[in-house]
Amino acid sequence: MDTKSNFTHLQAKEAGFDRNGYTPAAEGAFTGSLVMKIYGDFCLRCYFETDSGERLKLTAWQDRKTGRYGPRGCGVDFKKMPLFTKWANRVGLSRTGKPSWADAERLS
Repeated sequence: MDTKSNFTHLQAKEAGFDRNGYTPAAEGAFTGSLVMKIYGDFCLRCYFETDSGERLKLTAWQDRKTGRYGPRGCGVDFKKMPLFTKWANRVGLSRTGKPSWADAERLS
C-alpha cells in the first residue's frame, strides 16, 4: 500500500480497509496513528488508531481557497501527509454543538 496515497472508498475496500469499525472522535484530545485517508465530497476522512486500541475518524474539510484538507485554522494539509504517522489531535465543538476537528500536531 502506498503510504502517501489518498484513497477512494472503492480503493480502500480493495486494499482491505474496513472503515466500519471507526467511530467519530468526540470532543477532547487523543493521540493516534493515521492509518487511512478516504476522499468524500469536499472532504478527506482521516482514520486513526490510538495506542489503547481505539479506532477514531475525523473529517478534514477542504479549504476552497487553498485546496488544503485539515482542521480549520491549522496549517496541516492531510492530503500531503503519509499514512502511519503519529498525531496529537484536538476536537472541539462547532457553532451547532457537533464535534469539529480543531487542531493536529505531527509527532512522528
